[in-house]
Amino acid sequence: MDNLDKVIVVGQDGTEQEVEVVTFLNSKDNMNQYLVFSKGENQPNGDVIIYISKIREEDGSMKLDEIVDDNEWKEVQGLLKEIANA
Repeated sequence: MDNLDKVIVVGQDGTEQEVEVVTFLNSKDNMNQYLVFSKGENQPNGDVIIYISKIREEDGSMKLDEIVDDNEWKEVQGLLKEIANA
């Protein structure tokens, strides 16, 4: 996962962390956008751990929200499968 774009993510506690952008996803209805990113962590088997957050705009800044709705999470998983199968 070399040469990925990097962005700074600010946690709710104010801490900053540089993460690697894997991709962006748009919902089928184009109402929601998601950031797929990596913190440079790997599973014991070597697979890269990825994170997915919902993007929203607030006061001119982009904010990341946890996906808490099961139906929304299933839709995002479907979007990822489409990419994997392409």
